[in-house]
Amino acid sequence: MSGDQPASTPDLQAILATLSQFTNPAPTPVAAPPVASEPSSTNYYDVSQALLPEPASQLLPASKPQDPRLRPQSRAATASPKPMIDPATIITWQEGLRCLTKIAAQNAQFAVVIRGMIDDQKKHELRWYADRQALKHLQVTHSSASAQAQSILQSLGSAGGRAPTGKQTQSEKDDELADFDRKIYAAQVSMEAAMTGQLKGLGVPFFGTRSEMVVPDVEQDLSAVRSVSGLTITESELLALRRKIVGHLEDLYRD
Repeated sequence: MSGDQPASTPDLQAILATLSQFTNPAPTPVAAPPVASEPSSTNYYDVSQALLPEPASQLLPASKPQDPRLRPQSRAATASPKPMIDPATIITWQEGLRCLTKIAAQNAQFAVVIRGMIDDQKKHELRWYADRQALKHLQVTHSSASAQAQSILQSLGSAGGRAPTGKQTQSEKDDELADFDRKIYAAQVSMEAAMTGQLKGLGVPFFGTRSEMVVPDVEQDLSAVRSVSGLTITESELLALRRKIVGHLEDLYRD
């Protein structure tokens, strides 16, 4: 064993020398970081920035875009009322009555407008009647005045005197009264046209019916017309429904 000792000594010394190099390393010079108060044009890597924690928005995973169907909807969008039936397509009494009830409930001014129309119609009719009665009374008094003037002339001995020429014959009175009635009728037609426009604007059924749904009364074979164009109504049937719903409105809103 003594013969192997000299050969192992150099190996031990070499190992110790190698370990001493790792145990005491030579100090490496470190460059001082730049002073923050004296910025330089040279860009340095700031170690402090690298050690700062990232913002929470960067650490959290990116959120997926929200499904638009899951977003809260506004109340106006979710509470939209169902579309009503178009009054222009209604040609039956039951549907018209239901539509009228809904319109009156949704329009706060509906009752006010209808009552105003009823009052205006009543005032016009009363005035027309009073004017006609006044005309008839004037005709009677005019004849009486002419007869009275003739009697006075005769009592004064003026037998040859002529009665006032303003005296009307019965035929002339009838013609004058008929002319007045024609004027009243024209005024009634004009008033009804204006009221029809108002009722149509309010959405009252039977006053804005589509023209293609109304057929003349002279149509003999309505089955062929109905099968081609769908539901239809004759002019006389539509007029009857108008009068019926006007009577219903008068019963509801007449004072």
